Amino acid sequence: MDKQVQIIDEKKFFRLPFEKGTFCLTEETLNSNSKFRNPNGYIRIETKELSFRNEILTLSVKLPEEPKKLVYLKVTEKELLVSCNFDTDQTYLSRYAYFALWNQMRYSKAASFEEYYWPDFFDPKTGRSKYLQIFNDRRGFDINLRSKYPSFYKPGDPLLELKDDLDIPKDEILPRSLAENLPITDKALGFALADTNLSSFHSNHYPFLVPLHGVISKDRERIKTFASFHFNEDDGSELAMSHDQKELSKICFKMRELAPVSNSSWHDAFVPNSEELEKGKQLFKLWHQAYNLLLTQKYVYFFHTRGLKYVKGKPMRSWMRPCEFKKERPKLVIKRIDKGDYFQIELAFRIKRKLNSLHYPNLTFFLRPETNWLEEYLLESFNDWLVVSFFAKTKFKMAVLKPHYKDEFENFMRKMSERYEVINS
Repeated sequence: MDKQVQIIDEKKFFRLPFEKGTFCLTEETLNSNSKFRNPNGYIRIETKELSFRNEILTLSVKLPEEPKKLVYLKVTEKELLVSCNFDTDQTYLSRYAYFALWNQMRYSKAASFEEYYWPDFFDPKTGRSKYLQIFNDRRGFDINLRSKYPSFYKPGDPLLELKDDLDIPKDEILPRSLAENLPITDKALGFALADTNLSSFHSNHYPFLVPLHGVISKDRERIKTFASFHFNEDDGSELAMSHDQKELSKICFKMRELAPVSNSSWHDAFVPNSEELEKGKQLFKLWHQAYNLLLTQKYVYFFHTRGLKYVKGKPMRSWMRPCEFKKERPKLVIKRIDKGDYFQIELAFRIKRKLNSLHYPNLTFFLRPETNWLEEYLLESFNDWLVVSFFAKTKFKMAVLKPHYKDEFENFMRKMSERYEVINS
């Protein structure tokens, strides 16, 4: 195996560009850089992945009645570098290199090489990586970070860019009264935070507030039996509601109209389009309008809906979890920890000077501490949510090799430090 690994002068690599913003090489690009073709696809090509050392993937390629040759691939941010132990240089792609690449994309007219993009993660002296676990079996390579490391930033990864117009002005409604003289009855109005995974493939939605009513317990501390959700002002008309509850319910109905977002495939992270981004901004503003009113309510719940289509009829008791909305506003904090060869970047938040870790998965528009996910803190700005969403992709903890902590990433951290507290350790 080691005999097949060698250091190749990058000047001897032939360069093939990826599709913009991806690590995909298309058959069209391959053909535009070579005169070779597989006539009618009848040539039998055998390829095998042999090693992945020093960022170089070594393949063997066998064409009919010809000896095996070795092809070397190196993935960079924008190009695939290709070499061969026979007849390939920076100006010419050998027949063996062409067919090795063609065989990677024969069924889909394109091939992604993203899994082999690990710049600077290998020791150039040994060819090995202390960061990666690399397994090779008959199906090819499995390349994973070792469990002791968080996700790493790599050059070219998208970074968050904050904008001033996303700092939505607050428009709070103050309660008229913390207590009103209402008739004593066994029925009570409650409110549930309806939430789901924005990246699921169900009927997705932003978190919104939905009124409901049910029968309360003898000690009047909880709703023991849930009767129905409310979706308009006529629902629950037989209930005696305070002025604040009526105002809060009106906001809830507006929230529901803005809540739906498009479905996503299970493996894709939710990225709002321009319309969904605007709906999110307006919904976030409604949360700020409602929040002081909500803090006065006794019966509040968290409801993981599993999709908007499940928010109907009678609430299922097993799905309703009592939660607590907190009046304190969280302050985001970014920790930068020097780990020797890399920096570890973590997102945390402060409440009354105390530093808290975030619970994963995150809740859109809110923070909740790792110690109690049913404590909900409303974020101060829409930009705050974008920051939380960005870090949530790596479970609020990411690493950056020191050679990569420059240019784009350093500029990103500088912009973060202009808005948020950065702690160095």
